[in-house]
Amino acid sequence: MTRINIIIYASMLAKQCVEAIENTPRELFATLKEHFDVHSMMHQDVDFAHLDGYSIIFVATGGTEGLIVKDYERLPHPLVLLTDGKANSLAATLELSTWIRNKGDECTIIHGSIEHIIGELQAKTAMLGQRIGVLGTPSDWLVASSVDYEMVRKAWGVEYVDIPLSKVEDYYAQVKDSDASVIARKFADNAKDIIEPSDKEINKSVRLYLAIKRIVEEYNLNALTIQCFSLIKSLHTTGCVALALLNDDGVVAGCEGDLQTIFTMLYVKRVMGKDSFMANPAFIDTERNEIVFAHCTIGLKQTMEYTVRSHFESQSGVAIQGVLPLKKVTIMKFGGRALEKSVILHGAIVENQADERKCRTQIRIALDHTSNVDYFLTRSIGNHHVIF
Repeated sequence: MTRINIIIYASMLAKQCVEAIENTPRELFATLKEHFDVHSMMHQDVDFAHLDGYSIIFVATGGTEGLIVKDYERLPHPLVLLTDGKANSLAATLELSTWIRNKGDECTIIHGSIEHIIGELQAKTAMLGQRIGVLGTPSDWLVASSVDYEMVRKAWGVEYVDIPLSKVEDYYAQVKDSDASVIARKFADNAKDIIEPSDKEINKSVRLYLAIKRIVEEYNLNALTIQCFSLIKSLHTTGCVALALLNDDGVVAGCEGDLQTIFTMLYVKRVMGKDSFMANPAFIDTERNEIVFAHCTIGLKQTMEYTVRSHFESQSGVAIQGVLPLKKVTIMKFGGRALEKSVILHGAIVENQADERKCRTQIRIALDHTSNVDYFLTRSIGNHHVIF
């Protein structure tokens, strides 16, 4: 079971506050213990420097704002505030959360039915212990997509592991063409068509897949993102096929060293149990509330059929032009230094496109009435978004 530390804050100014702190933990925490390894403690008894596991703040009563502000710098950040609303606890939580956000920090409030609270905590703890490999460094153009490794570790329990591209290049050199040929032939045979790449190019792309797969096993990775454009120069191949096959294997894999997007893809896998792919917004129609997404790789299992193409930007290597089913989709993205920001949009794929001026896999999505495409033009969390 996942360990959760619940740090309790309560005011003793009134009789109802005393009753709240005496009764609520027994009522609420007993149910939580059916799903988590719960360790509850009064704030004055906590050794903040040696907390193990995932920690949240239980605001049990009103009048606790000053107590939490006093301890603020020692608490695990970003703060997760749990409240059941009894004894003015929700009012105190809202006041405190405003103070935190006015400081420029982020916090999360968990409040509602016990079923909702359990679901929120399960989502929050699903990422504990996950390892994301960063092969190389983020691409130069991702100027708004960095994260703070330590903040993410404390907030989500996720570890980013830096791995030099030289490791990929060394392992690639050790893969024999004969070892890649069987997988390459299956990949080619299952394609609807092959346009630009030669058999040799396809074989090279599969060699890269086998090299990265070895790194996944060596470093015990759950996900990875790779500085793929640099490999075009050093290995004269692209990472599109490798990432597609890794995703099909259940290893969440993304492009361009995008730290925020690979976290989002891993979250979708762990919490929703869904495969996803990352893509660039390519065209926005505000009048029709539609957006076109495009990218040069996608897990083959997510497509109805695929054509083997060259990589769009470099006109080299191997990429995938996938055709997706015209179904409902969710668009998602986490952002911020601690991945404290998020967006979720809903819509449906209404068209697969084949525009030679865009990355190979292209879909047009019509957003539903709950989502507005203006988000991308006014407050978008970076470039890449995740679709599932």
